[in-house]
Amino acid sequence: MPAIKSRRAPTKGDQREQALLGAARVVFRDKPISQVTIDELAGAAGITRSGFYFYFESKQALLAAVVDQGIAEADLEMAEWLASDGHDRAGLRRGLAAGLARWKVEGRWLREAFLAPDPGPDVMQIRARLVEQGCTLFSKRIERDARAGLTVGGPPELIAKMAVNLRSTMFADAYADPGAYDEDELLDTLTDAILRLVYGRAPGAEDRAEDSQDQGEHR
Repeated sequence: MPAIKSRRAPTKGDQREQALLGAARVVFRDKPISQVTIDELAGAAGITRSGFYFYFESKQALLAAVVDQGIAEADLEMAEWLASDGHDRAGLRRGLAAGLARWKVEGRWLREAFLAPDPGPDVMQIRARLVEQGCTLFSKRIERDARAGLTVGGPPELIAKMAVNLRSTMFADAYADPGAYDEDELLDTLTDAILRLVYGRAPGAEDRAEDSQDQGEHR
């Protein structure tokens, strides 16, 4: 007889911690991270300053948790492509489209976390971990295709870092200047650029036509 697994309902503490994370993401959308105070974060979550310290020892610790959420969301967005093999252009484009949609909402803090040259000590201390974790699954996928002889030469972890940085840079540009690119053109070009980087070529016109039809079926 299989063991019965208990499902613990979220406690008030769990809910307050999630409220803090959600509030932080909203506050960080509108203000540089270095200028956000703990009182501001606590007030946005509807708790006291002392209540904040019950869940997080510092603003940096809260930011690290927000970053972890962002990494998990990026992995989920790309999960279809990360689990497949070969080009899978349609799957890659869908993942990039989901990522772009998130950047259009939360681009301010994502730009600080990924790209700002001098974002302050709160962000600098976690940037290396953020980049490393964000590239891990991408690198594993490239390693799998490399063993099958499908990719170009070069260290998978380095290629993954290049691809992830290219994605972040283009999404940051799209956030900073929303009218600069046609969204479909941006996604198509970025998709093919990543595929060329990993595989040495992008799918031909016939493959892209099939991908366009596939995109329509998923909408």
